[in-house]
Amino acid sequence: MEWTKEPESYEEVEACVDAVLARVGKRIVLGLPLGIGKANHFANALYARAERDPSITLTIFTALTLERPASGNELQRRFVQPLLDRLYRDYHDLAYNQARRKGLLPRNVEVCEFFMQPGSMLNVPSAQQDYVSSNYTLVPRDLLDRGVNLIAQMVSPAPDSSGDYSLSSNPDLTLPLLALAEERNHGPIVVVGEVNPRLPFVGGDARVSESLFDFVLEGESFEQDIFPAPNAPVGITDYALSFHIASLVKDGGTLQVGIGALGDAICHTLRLRQTHNQEFSDILHSLQSELDATVSTIPAESSLFTRGIYGASEMVPEGFLHLRRAGVMKRKVYQDATLQSLLNAGTFSDCASEDLLLALRDSGRIQSPLTEADTKFLQAMGIIDPSYSWRGHRFLDEGGEMEECDLHSTAGRTKLLGSVAGKPIAGGTWLHGGFYLGSTSLYRELREMDPGELAGINMTGIDYINALEKDRELKRAQRQHARFVNSAMMVTLNGAVVSDGLANGKVVSGVGGQYNFVAQAQELPGGRSIIALSSTRTTGGRVQSNIVWEYPNCTIPRHLRDVVVTEYGIADLRGKSDRDVMVSMICITDSRFQRELLSKARAAGKVERGFKIPAAYRNNTPHRLEAIFEQGHRPALLPYYPLGTDFTEQEAQLAVALQSLKEAGRNIFTYWPLLRKGRDIAKHRLDEFPAVRACLERLGFDGSDDYHHRLLAYLVAGAYSKFFDDKRALGDTADPTDENGS
Repeated sequence: MEWTKEPESYEEVEACVDAVLARVGKRIVLGLPLGIGKANHFANALYARAERDPSITLTIFTALTLERPASGNELQRRFVQPLLDRLYRDYHDLAYNQARRKGLLPRNVEVCEFFMQPGSMLNVPSAQQDYVSSNYTLVPRDLLDRGVNLIAQMVSPAPDSSGDYSLSSNPDLTLPLLALAEERNHGPIVVVGEVNPRLPFVGGDARVSESLFDFVLEGESFEQDIFPAPNAPVGITDYALSFHIASLVKDGGTLQVGIGALGDAICHTLRLRQTHNQEFSDILHSLQSELDATVSTIPAESSLFTRGIYGASEMVPEGFLHLRRAGVMKRKVYQDATLQSLLNAGTFSDCASEDLLLALRDSGRIQSPLTEADTKFLQAMGIIDPSYSWRGHRFLDEGGEMEECDLHSTAGRTKLLGSVAGKPIAGGTWLHGGFYLGSTSLYRELREMDPGELAGINMTGIDYINALEKDRELKRAQRQHARFVNSAMMVTLNGAVVSDGLANGKVVSGVGGQYNFVAQAQELPGGRSIIALSSTRTTGGRVQSNIVWEYPNCTIPRHLRDVVVTEYGIADLRGKSDRDVMVSMICITDSRFQRELLSKARAAGKVERGFKIPAAYRNNTPHRLEAIFEQGHRPALLPYYPLGTDFTEQEAQLAVALQSLKEAGRNIFTYWPLLRKGRDIAKHRLDEFPAVRACLERLGFDGSDDYHHRLLAYLVAGAYSKFFDDKRALGDTADPTDENGS
């Protein structure tokens, strides 16, 4: 598509709002990107205008509205406040979200989200009522059906004099929405760009001309740090899951994972497979050696990555950059199906060579002599010398024409290759992504990345990442041995997946792209969808199974069941009968809940009464996993923050301690050992434990006479004391003196 208009530039947001209203009118359907790409200043000013003027009708359609960390209780408040001052000091919260949370949205404003920050809106009626359940790839259609007429997005200015901008983190919906609008003759959609130089400039499809925009907001007031999402601590359960998942990833394959502790664990474990292969193999053997073919016959992968893997992920996690540095994420793909298929065969390297030219000719991709189209293709890919001219099949130089050359002879092919012989093919992409979100380290690394390295990342439309409809042949060639990893809250015994909502209809998050990837895996040769979940959860101090007999809400129906992984193993469900699916799921369930689930399956006639759970799966307990991971120097290989964190060392330890308190709930029987130990330390032994003293000072509990505060201090001291004999490392932590909080 082509745009020829020149944007109007504004330094004052109110003036820009005036101009937009004059262009669009008072009925506004605003599309805001998900995550960090929102134009917060403009969105807040437009919302404030609609608040003051009831004649304006404003619908905001978006997803993943980010908020600064909230403090739900006394401990959280004391932990969070310094983080707000250090990491979020210049972040502008979205006014519509604050009003929505308080039930104060005016009648003329509607906010619709198709994916919410997980768990953040469970008790907000307007958010629950206005939630739109939609596959990620269908959001452009839904926006057009609602009459979208305005997009407002944070963009990054080009580092050169081109005047271009980068959609950076969020070409995911903007590009396909505008393309679909043009295809449908939808009518004008006004585009506002809010320019922030601190947003990384990412090229590829995300690089767009200034003529894409109708209005541009530029000035110091729009320059602010990008919203950080500090990495959460990784627990033993996530590590156990990640080893099983890493054993499913093939060298030369494709990977998609999401954000969060599990994603961090998966990336770290894949890195261990490459950098500490013997240790990786030993731990994997400890986890899987006793398992048999009852639940899975998929061969375990534990070899080094020689060809590497390619990333095709709607969400670009920080761990992918770590995998790139470790030599794991190094397989490049190219925008030509024939060339990609030849490279997949492993006969050729991705360098310009005589053999590659002949193979392209023999496959029918190019002709001999070369046509104009062949020449453009080969030169764009860096496979023949840029000075070759298809006219007369000759090289041209300043002095005139050189001798004729073509594909028929060795001499001709050598001439064609010329200066590019043996050099890497151009246009290789090691990562296609839809959006990114992470720590300050992620943003800094993208800003500082070498241009040649950054060129291997193509942030693009979500229709390219999540679906096969367009360029199907090319995507099938690129996405070899695809492994699409998505998390779930629960899985039923028959393989239906619950990822987005509760039994009472409340939405936890949204479908997002999960269904897209599950369906895509079924269509790709060698592709597999991997649903990962912890086998249990602890709510209010009570342990419950995440593998259930039935559930009224379903995100992925059972007819798309594929691979399910818990910390206790891998269940390959594809193509299996209901009976075998249920048996497989029982085998990867926590042993405390296996008997109950088996009884229900027997009562329903789904599993024969004589079936007995194999001995290898009767010891699915946290104690067994802890014993495996505590052996030798294994704890040192599995830090709490394998990718680093924006937390300081003290905050990182506190986050682990507070997480353990949250899981314990409010049960006095689970709290009592911590209270007793913490009381002893806090009252009598603080001089022996200066780290505990510093921790209590950090939370403001030093010298407190309040009884409630003293109990909280004892709990924290007890939970914090686990680090005194903990063999697991923290990982890299932030320097609190760093002005950027990185």
